[in-house]
Amino acid sequence: MEKSGLDSDGRQFKNAEEMWREEIGEEGDLQKKNEWYQKAVGYWQNVEASVDGVLGGYGCVNETDIKTSEAFLKNILSERFASSNSASNRHLVALDCGSGIGRVTKNLLLRYFNEVDLVEPVSHFLEVAQTNLNPEHIAVSDDHKAANFYCIPLQDFTPEEGRYDIIWIQWCIGQLADDDFVSFFKRAKAGLKPSGLFVLKENIAKSGNIFFHISL
Repeated sequence: MEKSGLDSDGRQFKNAEEMWREEIGEEGDLQKKNEWYQKAVGYWQNVEASVDGVLGGYGCVNETDIKTSEAFLKNILSERFASSNSASNRHLVALDCGSGIGRVTKNLLLRYFNEVDLVEPVSHFLEVAQTNLNPEHIAVSDDHKAANFYCIPLQDFTPEEGRYDIIWIQWCIGQLADDDFVSFFKRAKAGLKPSGLFVLKENIAKSGNIFFHISL
């Protein structure tokens, strides 16, 4: 898709390919690519570990975001698992990618999944998530818990094989260069159970949200 645009410094690019070439260099330029990722993590390391902070000053969208995500998630769970004879006894596990302070896990995923793992490269976000998701601080049943906290960037993360019913990726995948984007999904596919799927949520529209669920 040939779409021109500006970066945060006001530089004009003819298309995304030109932007990526400027930011991460030609294929094989690992030093420049690493600088890209270091700058991204460095930015978030200076952001307050709060709902308003992780939402870029738009904490007011939190409630709407959770409501729309919940409506979408209910449909998926109904379509994918309700028809199974063992659905009521199924132990559901989710992975929250780019989890930040555990906002989505706490407000949504833990209400539907028995276990949720979180992966987040910004250490002080993940530390707050561990506090926020302590069973003493959240009102969920005993068989719903945040199980694992991985302080790893997505481009380096490999999920445990066959563990997840859903891998939830929200407002973070755009940080990855194209080749790392593809590589992540190839690795993450092995982390899905046979009936598992990806949910990818990104802001790619001028209004509202667009969801994709990908079965591989």
